Amino acid sequence: MKYFSESENGPRARIDETISPSVWGGIVATVQSLVSTGAFGEHFPAICPDGAAPIGTDEQTLELAIRAEIPDLEWPLQTTEKKYEGFFSNDVPYSPTPLVVLDFVQFCYMHAAKPIQRNYHSFYEHHHLSFDTEAGRNDFLSKINRIFSRNGISFELKEDGDVIRLAPPGLREELISADFDTGDSMLDKMLCEARSKFLNPDPSIRREAVERLWDSWED
Repeated sequence: MKYFSESENGPRARIDETISPSVWGGIVATVQSLVSTGAFGEHFPAICPDGAAPIGTDEQTLELAIRAEIPDLEWPLQTTEKKYEGFFSNDVPYSPTPLVVLDFVQFCYMHAAKPIQRNYHSFYEHHHLSFDTEAGRNDFLSKINRIFSRNGISFELKEDGDVIRLAPPGLREELISADFDTGDSMLDKMLCEARSKFLNPDPSIRREAVERLWDSWED
């Protein structure tokens, strides 16, 4: 579906490298929906008491895995934080740092799968599940990139699970289509490495891209 505003004005320029609380809230809502439907049950299964098959997501094991791989992310997921003024406090919108959010997006993508209801277990009143990994990942990717696009976020989740930073329009196309053929294989390799680093979400790695370019010209 294309929103009316997109039909009238075109897509929003994706130049924002910050993750606002509203964007984070959308990601949290997406993930919580997946947890409740059992979409992480292939990797973190809640098992039927009879031991027959997965019936959903085991949130405890999911939490342990997330805490181990993304230690800077609070769990349960927080969308507000306390702001203190003297003796009083208010809940204000909150978002983790972009790098934490993007790590979390990648984690969820790698562990998402579409749950498929199989036989109904009448005694416990639940369905046993199987999973379609490709369909689950594609659906998650589409939803996350839709959130990014609608909010002008300059990051994009790719099918291989990587997150890239989108260069400004115009420059983006030039970078992607550039074919380095200077006659010096080492220089070509350095230029390709600089391009890859320039599109990385991590600012420290993007700085390395500039350093790599300087090295290219000095060599």
